[in-house]
Amino acid sequence: MSRTVGRWASCALLLMGVVTACSPQPNGSTDTSAKQPAPAVFDPPAKFDAKAGVPMPKAATASLLNSQGKDMGLLRNPVELYKDKVYVATQESLLAVDTTKGAVTAITPEATPVTNPQDSIGFAMVSHPVVITEGASPLALASFVVKQPTVGTHAERVFVEVTAVNAASAQVAWRLPLDIPQWAKDAPDPSTARVVGSSGRVALVTVGAFKPAGRITYAIDLLERRVLWTRDLFEAKTIAKGTVVGTTKDAIDSQYAAAAGYDLNTGEQRWRGEDSEYPGVGTGGRQFVNVGGRSKAGVDFHQLVDPQTGAVQKELPDMGPADCEFDGNSTLVCFRNWKGLSVWAFDTSNGELRWTLPNNAANRIAPTVTAVWHGRIYGRTVSGPLALDARTGEDLPASPGIAPYAVNEYVGLALKGTDAVAYPAIG
Repeated sequence: MSRTVGRWASCALLLMGVVTACSPQPNGSTDTSAKQPAPAVFDPPAKFDAKAGVPMPKAATASLLNSQGKDMGLLRNPVELYKDKVYVATQESLLAVDTTKGAVTAITPEATPVTNPQDSIGFAMVSHPVVITEGASPLALASFVVKQPTVGTHAERVFVEVTAVNAASAQVAWRLPLDIPQWAKDAPDPSTARVVGSSGRVALVTVGAFKPAGRITYAIDLLERRVLWTRDLFEAKTIAKGTVVGTTKDAIDSQYAAAAGYDLNTGEQRWRGEDSEYPGVGTGGRQFVNVGGRSKAGVDFHQLVDPQTGAVQKELPDMGPADCEFDGNSTLVCFRNWKGLSVWAFDTSNGELRWTLPNNAANRIAPTVTAVWHGRIYGRTVSGPLALDARTGEDLPASPGIAPYAVNEYVGLALKGTDAVAYPAIG
């Protein structure tokens, strides 16, 4: 699943977890008589069974709704899908949910989680995404800010606990502690941790605080289970062409930051852009990253950039506070779900604009986009759920039945009122 990226500053920092509990697990028996038939697979789904929804935990709506239960529009997809499982993380645990039955396995850290009390009242709810790695044995990666209490002469210790869980079985594979810098320990607000992504054998974790507004990035070798490198005052955002791209600054309290690229395996800096306000970095497909912000001269910019060199490949139109997602094929879909609905689609091979909505000449309006996956755009208008061809922008003939905010070949998750519900793909 691609992760949503904001037009300017990215929305949140995050936390996740390790195994404790709870639904029945397979016992390893070779008797196949009791096995359930494998669910149908559709890539991408054209339709979901809107009458066969399975309720998901409340945590699966984190960042989708504000404290009044209204759709927040820009902050989306707090979950990661693996086949017919949903992984969703909070400050205190990682939940593995069976979308066919709703059974939940709770995964918690060994040390005590450090939580932000705002989240408990729903005021500052943000998503805590999980990363599913590629490979023969995929892992669900989660991270927690935790503490160990004072024991004897050993003072209380605050650190980050990274947890790797077998994505198929929901069993803990390993755990890795990360020391955090002193500024993060001394921050008046609890620090937060986020697993940003992975490529090959390397995964990225960022740790930061809002006051002071500092960030640090760790690169972790998933096979050797160790830290490869760290980069202080750098917040990783995405990985492309062997390069970690994110935002960096010269000092914690600096009002300016710059987009920058670092070698995924060594952490050596490959390039750094100009300092700007509100810099944002996100996916641009396999060849590019998209970079936006406001220059020191007060000029807004939005560009497709070569991740290895930082060279600008394409100036994009001013889209305002839009999210952009790569469809996994050949299209970068950018959309604004507030202050006037709009959708733009760009060719990820050259950055050319393919189409945009609304289109007054064709008497077409823009939908609210909820998900982009494998050549398809899911969303809704006043007439109900719909799907568009990501390459052409044309309406697909059949309604998908729901407007999923998370989707794979097995299932779609959608809001039903203020609840998250999983619906099986049926076509």
